[in-house]
Amino acid sequence: MANVKGAAWLCNYDYFLKLGGPEGMQRVKAALKPEDQNILNTLILPSTWVDWGFLMRFKILADKLLGKGDSYHVKQASIYTAQQALGGIHRVFIKLATPQFIIARTGQIWRQYYDCGTAEVVKQTKTGGTLMLGGMPDIPLYHEMDNLPYMEEALRMSGSKKVTSTQSKCMARGDDCCLLEFTWA
Repeated sequence: MANVKGAAWLCNYDYFLKLGGPEGMQRVKAALKPEDQNILNTLILPSTWVDWGFLMRFKILADKLLGKGDSYHVKQASIYTAQQALGGIHRVFIKLATPQFIIARTGQIWRQYYDCGTAEVVKQTKTGGTLMLGGMPDIPLYHEMDNLPYMEEALRMSGSKKVTSTQSKCMARGDDCCLLEFTWA
């Protein structure tokens, strides 16, 4: 099972709590499967490892119950998480960084937030970069709605304009790796 740091979970939870309030969160919790409710009932600290599949199931369900079910809020929660994680004192460093620097450091950032797998740069240009995720056969479906918006926001925070991204390969869909491609102006 692939895990993500509790800090990421807490930011995502905070986003949906602000969106739906305590009543909305109760609706989401009630609609979760019992095993996911059990995870939600445990104390999650920033340093706790949380099942990444649970995080994605939670986000997709919360988007359905508190939004329109079109994945808009799944992605917005990832943007919010990037803003929180890279804000404060980190914001100064991010603003000074180039997009190439951000992409090049993704492997180091990956190890801080995920308990397995790797992220490495396989292509980098002046206006783009491709990351390869590997070594994570149980990566959850729809993880791209978590990873792509987070990285797009990190790139925007570094001053990049017109940031776009795609995922051309996915381990969760049977490929040998995930390829995340980013472009910017």
